Amino acid sequence: MKKILVLVIFFNFLFSGQDDLKNKSLIELFNQKYYTYICDKRWKFINEYNNKREDLLSLVAYSCLKKRYITPALDLAKVLKVTKEGRKNATYIVTLFLMKKLIMQLLNDDLNMGDIKLPTINDNELGRLFKYIQDGDYEKEGNSIIINLHNKKYKIWMTKRNNIVIDTLINGQLEKREYYW
Repeated sequence: MKKILVLVIFFNFLFSGQDDLKNKSLIELFNQKYYTYICDKRWKFINEYNNKREDLLSLVAYSCLKKRYITPALDLAKVLKVTKEGRKNATYIVTLFLMKKLIMQLLNDDLNMGDIKLPTINDNELGRLFKYIQDGDYEKEGNSIIINLHNKKYKIWMTKRNNIVIDTLINGQLEKREYYW
């Protein structure tokens, strides 16, 4: 009986924070950096703000991208169509997704990147590194793409779940690992 009571109290405590988040506005959640929560609740926000507040939907999309959740951000790209800024944000999301898919093809199918030219995206690691791939400034080592820049080496590879991973190595030591879902 004591174990059940302890479990009930634990789960109540664990999920009580979720109720608190439900009472916050999207802007409060964003300013407090609850990006994962916002992205997970994207359909709630899409249903609430679609065709009304693309500025807020763009915050939801940006939250997904802050966590490198490109595929969920596509849900927002589909509805960002009313304003000029919304369409621009949708194109940004779709371009990142296309970069991810092209890297997957390069890794799996030896895609020839010669004729492919996408816009440069400088505020995202995947976008920055794609520029080097697009320009042919990379080496392929097994199931990885290697980009050498100054004292950094980037290793791009794919998980079994088809996520792109970017390892940043400095002097041969892993400094950072980012997953792009």
